[in-house]
Amino acid sequence: MLRGILKRESLILNNIQKLIDPIIIIFIFKILFKKTDFFSFSQILFFLIITLVLNINRIYESHRIKILLTIIPKIFYISSSLTIFNLFFMDLNNIDKSPFIGFFILCFGYLFLHHFIVRFFLRRIRRKGFNSRNAVFVGNKESYKKFLEELKRYPWIGYKIIFWFSPNLKDYKDKKEINLNSLNCNGGIIDIKNYINFHDIDKIFFSHHDTDEITFEKLIEILGDTYIPISLLIDWKINSLSLNKEYFGDLLTLNIWNSDEPNFYLNIKASIDFIFALFGIVLLSPVFFLISLAIKIESKGPILFVQKRYGNKGKIFKMYKFRTMIEEKKHNHKYLEQAKFGDLRVTKFGKFLRKFSIDEFPQLINVLKGDMSLIGPRPHAIEHNEFYRKLIVGYMQRHSRKPGMTGLAQINGARGETSKIEKMELRIKYDLEYINNLNLINDLIILFKTFFHIFKGEAY
Repeated sequence: MLRGILKRESLILNNIQKLIDPIIIIFIFKILFKKTDFFSFSQILFFLIITLVLNINRIYESHRIKILLTIIPKIFYISSSLTIFNLFFMDLNNIDKSPFIGFFILCFGYLFLHHFIVRFFLRRIRRKGFNSRNAVFVGNKESYKKFLEELKRYPWIGYKIIFWFSPNLKDYKDKKEINLNSLNCNGGIIDIKNYINFHDIDKIFFSHHDTDEITFEKLIEILGDTYIPISLLIDWKINSLSLNKEYFGDLLTLNIWNSDEPNFYLNIKASIDFIFALFGIVLLSPVFFLISLAIKIESKGPILFVQKRYGNKGKIFKMYKFRTMIEEKKHNHKYLEQAKFGDLRVTKFGKFLRKFSIDEFPQLINVLKGDMSLIGPRPHAIEHNEFYRKLIVGYMQRHSRKPGMTGLAQINGARGETSKIEKMELRIKYDLEYINNLNLINDLIILFKTFFHIFKGEAY
């Protein structure tokens, strides 16, 4: 009874949010732009535009299971879009920039408080056991154990498992009264309807393995004969899969890695890369000259270190860096030795260049040529590629997009020497996560965070 009331109140609250948000944003607009007309056609039109932008960006969808930080790019995009829309309601001959800046800041601040902070506190409440939803788990004992472990690790998700049903006789043949702590099973698949028809269930989670005593098709048939939302737990050991639904004619397909991105995004990204690289090279050319002079004075050898790397779709290209090490004699080692912390091969000036990642700046030439992008998975030496592609599933999928001067892995600390396989696995995880979530907002965030990391001077 209480749960039903709370769920209805939650739905009412969500609808109230949908009404309050446009009103508050209109109110911000009126104050900053000194508008006194409350019911003009332009104001009604702007109200409808705000409502449309908020809903298109799915600001009201549940973030119970999702990473909460994903809502911040949405808020940024909504605030930017609405600020631009303001232009259509202003006199372009007499425009003041300050109200636009103020509108963006206040709009972003309000939405951040209303949607991010509120959800943050909701998660704190769920950790205490409140605002939870009832769920049923269907699967074998090992899958159920893993599921409970995840609930313990992330209590803010707010799901409470009230029943567990197993497809395997050994899990439920000694059926006892339910006790989640001892992992007691409520019954087999045929018992599901007898339980859920008399209880308030919000969600069914299920898994399936080849060893289960029921086929996947039969399990889907049974679960599909219910009215409850159902989610399949994919117990694959690869977290970097994109898993996007696609269609081949009338056939349903599941994109495993790297679904196609619209040409609009790729073209915009390529244009930004070209303009930024050209501007950067022109602006930094005096600095490049001084760095080149210092490198030649300190040690013998070329100014640039040129190395072949794998690029987009596995195409090999020559990547440029300022030389930071003493020139070594050519060797026939099959495996290239990575630079380590305190590496004696690094020159004194080279140490300074590496500390602030200045040695990477010549890659602006690669970006200008189209071999690289500003943002993307960092290209590895060919020797490293050939070594790790045999050890890490999906490793070469990182080459489905242009390599970048910086990327998601670098801003999360997954850079430098990969002395252990786990370090490279973490880097690949970030690379594929970036590829699975391509958008310009993420690119801007990565670029901003990169400058912050450069100034910290933690590279070596």
